[in-house]
Amino acid sequence: MNYYVVLGVPQNADTDSIRRSFRPLARRYHPDAGEGSSAEKFRDIVTAYETLNHPTRRGHYDRTLLSRRAPRPSGVEPLTAHAAPEPMLSRRNVAHTNSLDGPLAMTRLNELIDEVFQLWEEVF
Repeated sequence: MNYYVVLGVPQNADTDSIRRSFRPLARRYHPDAGEGSSAEKFRDIVTAYETLNHPTRRGHYDRTLLSRRAPRPSGVEPLTAHAAPEPMLSRRNVAHTNSLDGPLAMTRLNELIDEVFQLWEEVF
């Protein structure tokens, strides 16, 4: 949601024009206003006003807004949520060696660590 669009002001608007735009919108959409009121729309208007009327918050918001508009390099896809990867070790994967519970699991873990160090020394 673009706060400038919510308040109907240009991005270079000063605090007075932001205030002048906010007041009629707040009166119109206030939950107690009756017909045409909307609590959700009112919350959006108040959030937009509080952000754009405060210099520090507005600067941070403008930087965030700019970063969203920045063109992405070609060939780079935006991050998307993927299914959680399967764990590398699970009870299924190590059931044939030892149980994950108890001292046998620690023994197997120590053996694996020793193997890693041996391989490391061989490679380097």
